[in-house]
Amino acid sequence: MPRYLVNVEGHEYDIELKYRSEKYYASLSGREVEVSLHELGESRALMLIDGNSYEVDVRSNGYDRKKVVFMKGMEIVTEVEDYNLATLRKTAGIDTDASVDRMLTASMPGLVVDVKVAPGDAVSGGQTVLVIEAMKMENIIKARGDGVVKEVYARAGTSVEKGDKLVEFE
Repeated sequence: MPRYLVNVEGHEYDIELKYRSEKYYASLSGREVEVSLHELGESRALMLIDGNSYEVDVRSNGYDRKKVVFMKGMEIVTEVEDYNLATLRKTAGIDTDASVDRMLTASMPGLVVDVKVAPGDAVSGGQTVLVIEAMKMENIIKARGDGVVKEVYARAGTSVEKGDKLVEFE
C-alpha cells in the first residue's frame, strides 16, 4: 500500500494508505483513521475522516513535492514525498530544502534599463525585478521565489558585469 512522508510546517508525518473491506484507512504515524472521499472537481473533494466532514482543495505545481491544501478556511503548505524515497534521501544525507538564493546576480554583462523594486518590497516568484539590456535585447529578470527585498545594488542607466550583485532578498 502507498506510504508517504508528509511535512507540514516542519513537522513530519508518516502516512500509510490501506484498502480493506471496501473502505480506505489512513495510518497517521501509527494511528489509523477511516477515510471516505467524494470528488467535487479536479482538485476539490469532500472527505469524511473518522466521522468528521471536510471540504478540501489540494493544489500542486506540476511534479513539485509541495502541495497547498485549502481546508477549514486555512491554506496549509505541505510537502509530500514517497516514504521509501524520503528514507533513501535521508540516509544519503541529502537535504530537501531547495533554498532560494538570497542574492540575485547578473547572468551576463549589460546595461540596467529599469529597476522595478525597492528595499522593503514584497515580491513573489516570477515577478519582474529589473530589466537589463544585453546584445540589443531587453532581458526581464524575475524573482526566483517569494521574499522581501533587502537591498538593491543595480541602478538604472548603469552597466553590470556577469556575477555582479543586483538585488538581495531577506
